[in-house]
Amino acid sequence: MIIKKSVEHLDQNNMGYWEHLRFAFSHGIRCIKAGVLLILHSIIPALFPKTGSILVNQLNKDFTEHNEWLELKSKMEKFNNMNHE
Repeated sequence: MIIKKSVEHLDQNNMGYWEHLRFAFSHGIRCIKAGVLLILHSIIPALFPKTGSILVNQLNKDFTEHNEWLELKSKMEKFNNMNHE
């Protein structure tokens, strides 16, 4: 069951296993790093004052671009399928 759902997720995101691993892992590491910096910021507010907003904005950009790419790819596949019928 978990393997089937994983394969479906990879297919929906048009990624192979290793590409997805790199994408998700790199974003996870960035979140952990930002979390540590935000904890330090909570203790000493002068440290890393923009870390949270920078991370959120970058993650939003990355995922928005990926979703736009998936949407474009889907439209291209539909167009190609129409031409082959």
